[in-house]
This record gives sequence, structure tokens and C-alpha cells, in this order.
Amino acid sequence: MKSYLPLLALLGVATAQTQYTSTASAAVAAARATALTLSPTSSVAGTKFDRFVQIWLENTDYSKAIANADLAYLASRGISLTNYFAITHPSQPNYVAAVGASTNGITDDGFRRIGSSVKTIVDLLEAKGVSWSIYQEDMPYSGFEADWKNSAGSTDYVRKHNPLMSYDSVTSDLNRLAKCKNLTMFNKDLAANKLPQWMFITPNMTNDGHDSSISVAGKWARNFLTPLLTNSNFNTARTLVHLTFDEGSTTGTNQIYSVLLGGAVPSSKVGTTNNTRYNHYSLTKTVELNWGLGNLGQNDVSAAAFF
Repeated sequence: MKSYLPLLALLGVATAQTQYTSTASAAVAAARATALTLSPTSSVAGTKFDRFVQIWLENTDYSKAIANADLAYLASRGISLTNYFAITHPSQPNYVAAVGASTNGITDDGFRRIGSSVKTIVDLLEAKGVSWSIYQEDMPYSGFEADWKNSAGSTDYVRKHNPLMSYDSVTSDLNRLAKCKNLTMFNKDLAANKLPQWMFITPNMTNDGHDSSISVAGKWARNFLTPLLTNSNFNTARTLVHLTFDEGSTTGTNQIYSVLLGGAVPSSKVGTTNNTRYNHYSLTKTVELNWGLGNLGQNDVSAAAFF
């Protein structure tokens, strides 16, 4: 039977929210060949920055992360937010909260769907014409909605670490799914100078430290970010990068490492600390104020913004 998915994708027509969940080899190959990928750009001026890049690592307390030499080095290149906290445990509700300003009742890492009427930051960004994309390392194709294992059987990409995949308002829209891409697309978009203004980047389960260690995560973060900070296609004078963790250990206070980097950080602030209490809701609030987006009417309303 002929597939009409490419036509539907071109028309932006929504299909079922679980259309891209199969992990069978044939289904993945077929979807990889037909799934739409988009690389939107825009140039909407913000008050403090024109590009916002979020990068999340996994499951490490602040004290342990800041003791890592690579993460300490990155902190020295920007502003260290020394009083930053995750929202809860486990991982998934933190990712959900980062884009929706609410955990939306999610308390676990299972396959959860949030109703299509619930808005996220992308609704506000799109209303103002601000381009966005999600970049996920080892995601098998754009819009994939399940977990993915490599040829050795180890899990590489997980849905719970993609902040938008729990929202039906995203997964029911093929154009939005097309902006949820493999990290290899980041390199292509970077080289073509087609990066969006809002980005969320998640390494795979090894590089984010989840299935490895803080040493692996710190090394990956430093190796990934250091060349970008001198790349004019990425780090303009108006680029703000936020590097953090999803959560701390379950036995701690949930205080986590958090650093602001990039050209939008004033030179006088490089190497400094900020002890204001922030959390993942601050991400949404900071973006809302910067581009005059309004708000989601959730925990973003009372959150503290970075600027």
C-alpha cells in the first residue's frame, strides 16, 4: 500500500500521536526515508539575547559536578549559577517542566502523553516568529517517538530525555516533529548557518553521564562546547548557552550545576557566580521576558529569570 506520509508532512497535516513509535527495523528504515526534517531560521531580536541554547546532562549533584575539572573549566568561562535546583525526581518530569513550566502530573519515566490543549514554550515562540529546534544525539530520524538502542543493544536515545515528546501538541503536528532532530542535524545546520534561535540539546545515554560517569559527561560537554564558543555561526555576541543537569541524586537536595555561557554573557561577568535561587522554570521565564512572549500561566509566572 502506498504511503501518504510524505504528502501529509508537506501539508503539515497531523496524524496519530504514536505514528513514529515502532522500533522494528523495517519501520524505522521506512520512516527514516520519509520523515520530514525542517531547519527553520529567524532573526527576532531579544532584549538580552537573540539565541538561547540549552544542554542537559544527567543525574549529578552540584557538589560532584563542580568538582569535575572539565565542568569547572566551563564554569570559569561564564556565570556559575550556584543556587540552581531541579524540580523533582525522576528525569522525565524535569524535562517536561523545562518546556511547559509544569510537570503536568507526570511522576515517572514511563510513556506519558499530555493532552493537545496543553501549551509549551514552542507555542509562544511560534506566535512571535522565533525559530526553534530540538537536537537529540542518536535519535534515529526526525520525529521518532520511542527509545532507540544501538547495534550492541545499549540504549542510546530515550524519549524521556526529549522535553517535547510527551506533549501531544507537538507529536500530533508533523511540522513540529520535523524540528525534533538527530544531533547530526545540528552539525549540518551549524555549517549551513541555519541554526534556530531556540534550541534544546540532549547527548545520548553515555555522553550525558546517565549510563557512564560524571567524567564522561564533563569531557563530552567541554569537547562539544569549546569549539562552538569560537564559531561565529554559533556564538554571536547575542548567544546565550545554558548548561545544566536534569536532576541531582535522589538522596540530595536536588541542587545541580548550572552555567551561563556565550557571547551574551558580559565580559565583566565571565568567571563570576550568581547565588540567586533558580530552577528549571527559570528557563521558560527567561525566554518569555527576552522575546516578550507572554507566559504559559504555570510556574513560569512566579519563576526568577536569569536577567
